[in-house]
Amino acid sequence: MHPFPQITPAIIRERQFIFWGICIVLLVLGALPMAQWAVGQSFRLTAALLFLLFLLLLAQLVYGFTMAVTGYILLRRGGDPARINNTLPPGIFKDKLASTAIVIPIFNEDPSRVFQGIRVMYESLKKTGAGDAFDFFILSDSNDPNNWIAEEKAWLELCKQTEGFGHIFYRKRRVSLHNKSGNIADFCRRWGSMFRYMIVLDADSVMTGHALVRLVNLMEQNPRAGIIQTDSKAVLGKTLYQRIIQFAIEVYGPPFKAGANYWQLGSGNFWGHNAIIRLRPFMKHCAIPELDASSPLGRRILSHDTVEAALMRRSGYNVWFAYDLDGSYEENSPHLLSGLQRDQRWCFGNLQHIWLLHEPGIKVASRIHILNGIMAYMSAPLWFLFLLLNTVLALAADAAPAAAPLGSGNWTLLAYVLVLLFLPKILATTLYVSKHPAPPHSSRFKLIGSVLGEIIFSFLMAPILMFFYTRFVCAAFLGSLVKWEAQNRKGDEIPSLSQCFSALGSMMIIVLLWSALIAWLNPSFLGWMSLVFIGPLLAVFFTRYTACEKKGENARKNGWFLTSEEIAPPVELQQVEEPFVVPAPPFFRANDYAKDYGLLQVLLDPYVNAIHVSLLRQRRQVSPKTRQYINALGDRLLLDGPHTLGPREKRALLWDAECVLTAHRRLWSSPASHLHSWWQAAFRHYNEASVLVTRRNLNVL
Repeated sequence: MHPFPQITPAIIRERQFIFWGICIVLLVLGALPMAQWAVGQSFRLTAALLFLLFLLLLAQLVYGFTMAVTGYILLRRGGDPARINNTLPPGIFKDKLASTAIVIPIFNEDPSRVFQGIRVMYESLKKTGAGDAFDFFILSDSNDPNNWIAEEKAWLELCKQTEGFGHIFYRKRRVSLHNKSGNIADFCRRWGSMFRYMIVLDADSVMTGHALVRLVNLMEQNPRAGIIQTDSKAVLGKTLYQRIIQFAIEVYGPPFKAGANYWQLGSGNFWGHNAIIRLRPFMKHCAIPELDASSPLGRRILSHDTVEAALMRRSGYNVWFAYDLDGSYEENSPHLLSGLQRDQRWCFGNLQHIWLLHEPGIKVASRIHILNGIMAYMSAPLWFLFLLLNTVLALAADAAPAAAPLGSGNWTLLAYVLVLLFLPKILATTLYVSKHPAPPHSSRFKLIGSVLGEIIFSFLMAPILMFFYTRFVCAAFLGSLVKWEAQNRKGDEIPSLSQCFSALGSMMIIVLLWSALIAWLNPSFLGWMSLVFIGPLLAVFFTRYTACEKKGENARKNGWFLTSEEIAPPVELQQVEEPFVVPAPPFFRANDYAKDYGLLQVLLDPYVNAIHVSLLRQRRQVSPKTRQYINALGDRLLLDGPHTLGPREKRALLWDAECVLTAHRRLWSSPASHLHSWWQAAFRHYNEASVLVTRRNLNVL
């Protein structure tokens, strides 16, 4: 391990000069063939616009290519000594660590997966001997009463099983203001002063105890570090879609990440999870600003992470990317439709950052991160417009054969773009093979085959994403606001044909009409455009095929798209796949009660009732009008059944401890004739289930 060098402004300038100098040279080299074409066209205005679009799209390719090649060279030489994880010897940690909060914001997530992940991390921390320095906070914004009650039960069960009382806390917000960033801000206001550091996780995050302890030690070792972002590896993929993506991240990712650190150094970015934050400057300087009232994208920023990193840098602290720190994991969306749902929110949030590009005091590197996030989605409509203008030129009645840059026979330009696209993947694959003399695959042939399979996957995916991102961008600027929805993280159901056609049908119709027009007016141009059209035309088949868990499992068994964590899984990943069981009578999940099983448990089961009431924060004063309204809800619930109450009314009732206790007592003490038939049946089934459980326990004894 080379010693960590002193990072001086001169070193930073030198690295950035080299990196951006290479980018400029490559951009000029790619622009020359396109410029030659543009000069020779009679369509001056259209040609100039195409040239400009090409430059913008090429700039992104060049940026990624330069990062990948730079990272490849560094990793071939043994790694960059100027990386944050290199400031400490491997495995070292202090006997007494600074107090650290591990916060997990959740919103209608699967409680079993969330709490099993917390259990695994808590027990892994205890094995390090430093567990007492960490406290876990489950910060719930769930608005589904079933999820809410399940979370409370799971929290108590987790604390009982791990003896985690005093170290594992659960908090349900009454008002879910500003989504995830508001949830974190609320935690900081209430408890932030009690901790020096905060580690933010997502609901599907898993980190080993060693990684968590090392993050704290790295912060202690580097007092000017405000945020250290880990490289969270994609794991536990079941569907073919997930497994291909996590394979691509493992094989291609290291050079890109090493190259990013080369020019960023302490000016990295924040991804919003699997990162440690120095709380005092975060609370003082990183409050999310609101956009101007004239913004068509709303006033509250959804994608808070990049903004927080920029504000941390503006306050004088560094943001580092610990890309070589092992033990940080997350999961991916199970299929394309789920991924698009998530991407729409990310797209909207990133576009909101346009208004921050000229924010005073923001560092240049932070502005580049903001611009890169914007272009991750804005490049889609630019690409779409580029293809559209190519089509217009190719179909013009008096167009020369070489009127459109696509199909013009400009093989130099095509070869240059292909090199930018595929050379990084080739270099990354050779590096991966050299680092794994006995690769985690059944053969080198299957490794190469998996790489080729991923290239086909990306080839089909790219135009599909182009169409959808274009739609997302247009919808955002036309005033279509995006709501924060719970993410679909389960891959146990393949999207139905109706779901696929509903989501993908309009894109397929556009592509069919587009291709028919080209075939009618200029069939020779259709060959070029078919490279773009084939993915959207196969979108339904592609979505359903890659969303299949059985296909993913068959690929794993046969040695395709394997990752290191699948061949030799860490103990934590093995444990997180075990179910987190919370005892409950099975009838609560019966079809007759599934819609309201959370509400049913709170009012019927004394144990769950006590848990829920104990976790409610007592309201200091309730107006007579509010009390009358809530009592009326309780009467309707018992007399008319839960189906007569809406979701908001059920939540209002569950927030009132007095009403919950009163309804519980009435349910147990009232004659059956004073209750709705739904409650009578539930009460009878509950008693029958309780008798069976008692008999089973007696037989065991």
